[in-house]
Amino acid sequence: MEWAAETLYAKARLYMERAHEEPLESPLFAFWVSLALELLCRAALAKVHPVLLADPREDGSILYAFGVQPSKRPKSIVTKAIVIRCTLLVDGFTEEMASHCALMADRRNAELHSGAAAFDSFDNAAWLPATFEAVEVLLRHLGTDFNDFLGVDHAGTALRMLRDRRESIKKEVQDRIAGARTAYAQLSAEERSAREQRWGSQIAELLAANPVRRKVGCPACGQPAVVTGDTVSRGPVHIDESNASIEREVRVLPTQLTCPHCGLKLDGFQEMRQASFGAIYTVSESEDPVEFFGNDPSDYIDADKFVREYLAPEYDNE
Repeated sequence: MEWAAETLYAKARLYMERAHEEPLESPLFAFWVSLALELLCRAALAKVHPVLLADPREDGSILYAFGVQPSKRPKSIVTKAIVIRCTLLVDGFTEEMASHCALMADRRNAELHSGAAAFDSFDNAAWLPATFEAVEVLLRHLGTDFNDFLGVDHAGTALRMLRDRRESIKKEVQDRIAGARTAYAQLSAEERSAREQRWGSQIAELLAANPVRRKVGCPACGQPAVVTGDTVSRGPVHIDESNASIEREVRVLPTQLTCPHCGLKLDGFQEMRQASFGAIYTVSESEDPVEFFGNDPSDYIDADKFVREYLAPEYDNE
């Protein structure tokens, strides 16, 4: 099957070999890498099940994913849909990675379908580390590694690039935390107290407005800060009979921290991880059963009859 994970992975690896036949600064190097990256995303979904690649508007495509040869050539979903599904089904594949993969695909499309020389003057320092970051997560999901995908020589380069990128992010995060800590320490006691009073209730409002947010201690000043992130998955639902609601656990990958007390901001999973906030956390989600099941009460209750039998007697007794 053309959508088998093994077939897609083998083609992605072939395209990476073609990329490395070109000079690193060559537009063709970036072009082949962009193709390999998309195929790797598709392989990651196909490992879960090939039907995840099928265009849902085409019944034949869905049947093809189950091994049935349709009368028409099967169609797969577009790259942007592929990378969105990867954020939901590939552990550690963040929205930032999805955005990067989508941008690479957009540039590839511009190269192929327009007059733009989309990969000319495309500095690999601006895109290659982020590409290898996404590739590393996808390879882990597929049960393989850089040595197999790139070959031993090129794998060493990729791993060094990732290490340098992480060390650079780590230093930047540490410097930012130290700067925020110093700025907070220089505040007067009166200003610190004023900020605590000002932000106490507002933090509670921020937490109430979005169920995936949670309160943590700021790594710079120790005051309450707000963390938010991307929903990774949801657990099974259960009914809370005490308040007639549907409850379930939501697993969240942290991607942002904001502290209103000292002004510290961290953005992206890599920055959160370097600040020791990279662990997936869970929150509880509550939903009204009517909204959850999509039922309209009027389909089951005769409003006029309800008024006549239950409310009308009360009105008559007044």
